[in-house]
Amino acid sequence: MHRDGAGEVAAAPAATVFQPMPALSPEQLDALRRDIADRGVVVPVVIDQHGRVLDGHNRSRIAAGLGIECPTETRYVRDDDEAADLAVTLNCARRHLNREQVRHVVRAELDRRPGDSDRAIARRVGCSPSTVGAIRRGQVSNLDTTMSAAEAADRTAEIRTALKSATEGLLALVIEAMTNNISVDSIVTALTTAHRSIVREGRDEHDVIRRYVYDPVIDYVLDPDVQAAWRAQWDHETFQPLQEHERSHLLLALAGGGPRG
Repeated sequence: MHRDGAGEVAAAPAATVFQPMPALSPEQLDALRRDIADRGVVVPVVIDQHGRVLDGHNRSRIAAGLGIECPTETRYVRDDDEAADLAVTLNCARRHLNREQVRHVVRAELDRRPGDSDRAIARRVGCSPSTVGAIRRGQVSNLDTTMSAAEAADRTAEIRTALKSATEGLLALVIEAMTNNISVDSIVTALTTAHRSIVREGRDEHDVIRRYVYDPVIDYVLDPDVQAAWRAQWDHETFQPLQEHERSHLLLALAGGGPRG
């Protein structure tokens, strides 16, 4: 029990545990224990005004087990929600998380605060909003530790097939544009427009498309030997050039504005 600002007696908050981080491995715990035994607790444990640990659960437990004094730093919080926010921010700022650990914390934050924006959660965890968005959509299969080696191989094969198909489709449009004597500058401008649009999206899967589809195709178009080879192979006697509106639709498709009509 404690007295609030109005002098009334209020019950102390329940002993909520604010531990957003995945457990340390036995090796990490042993290393931390040896360090504390040698040097003591160097980084103070952060607690709230009720004595609840927000950052430093492992340090606190190890120090208690070794009988070593554990310095603390008190932060005042309005409620459990603010305490949890602070616990996530402090822990993630101090710990160097691998990708699976980031996934663990982000998933927990999405469960705890599903209404928060990707950017708000990213600020607490210390990752990019696109990472939060991908995890929210369940599209980070490469971080899924429940995936077997065979499933991972199948998924990788699917991705490669999709990238190859996307590249071939884009190349087909490029070749059609080149054989219709659309200038290289116009083709590259259209591809760069789509390229920049993908970059602005900032999503992880879009970065893969940019790197493995658009970048190689742009390099392909800029190769003078490629330009000469495709134009020389075209049978101009049977060639029916595109109408002006068809050329515009083709460039629009290259720029990512939709299929040709």
